[in-house]
Amino acid sequence: MTTGAEPALTVSLHPDSEPLTRGGALTRARERLARAAVHAPDREAEWLLLHALGIPAAAFWSEPRAPIDPERWALLDALLARRERREPIQLLLGEVPFHGASLVVEPGVFVPRPETEALVEALLEAIRERLAVREGRLLDWGTGTGAIAVAVAKALPTWRAVAADRSDRARSLAGRNAARNGVGNRVQVIEADLGAPEPAAIAGAPFDVVVSNPPYVRRGDIAGLMPEVRDHDPLEALDGGADGLDAFRSLARGMPAWLRAGGLLALEIGADQADNVMGILSVPIQDARVLPDRAGLPRIIIGTMRGGIA
Repeated sequence: MTTGAEPALTVSLHPDSEPLTRGGALTRARERLARAAVHAPDREAEWLLLHALGIPAAAFWSEPRAPIDPERWALLDALLARRERREPIQLLLGEVPFHGASLVVEPGVFVPRPETEALVEALLEAIRERLAVREGRLLDWGTGTGAIAVAVAKALPTWRAVAADRSDRARSLAGRNAARNGVGNRVQVIEADLGAPEPAAIAGAPFDVVVSNPPYVRRGDIAGLMPEVRDHDPLEALDGGADGLDAFRSLARGMPAWLRAGGLLALEIGADQADNVMGILSVPIQDARVLPDRAGLPRIIIGTMRGGIA
């Protein structure tokens, strides 16, 4: 987390005379976030204001001229100051929607993002197309908040998932998110390290699906990431080694132990990594396809474990 003095761009939220209205507060919040170079100041200003007021959008827009009491002012002011310092909006709100799930997010655990929702969508489509399995089992490597395992379990009510992570904090959060979304009885959270020298022995292996959003940023590129990522996501969830490919090598080594013949491997990758990752996976995986994310970038790879019918 970044620290330091309050940015000079801050606009006081305390009115000089008349109480400021909800609409006026929204305008000032937008201005502050725009000056801080936040990516979507209009949308985020509304989210933070609604969060501070504790009301839905419909209630806000039905009475945009209603005044705000001092306690709500103070809360909004504090939230805007944190966002100006580029703390992720998800951490300020405390939760994030993710492919039909509602996930609690906390500092120190990787924040799930829309790119990974595209991975889940592509995986679910591949399961329907390629796997004739009603009661399947999935292994989610580096689960973080539990986003992928929870989303798949919600979408496929007869499936079970094992969510693996080496972080105590991540495992605790993943377990709570599974329970929060009503799939705690079908998502097992375990301790395991993808980066271990030898493939981890996972109870219940081999699985029908192995999926992962692994660390894939080149170590030398981390300093240039957006502050929301660089300063707030855990380093172990970003650092893919010198060339960004260490986790994919570990996954390729582990596939014979973790994924059954004919099972699916689904991965999120960096936008410029498709050729390299395809090469790393060529021994254990066949019929691999590179798919676009929602921005049209090549960010997803899905393939089939050799030894089965593709």
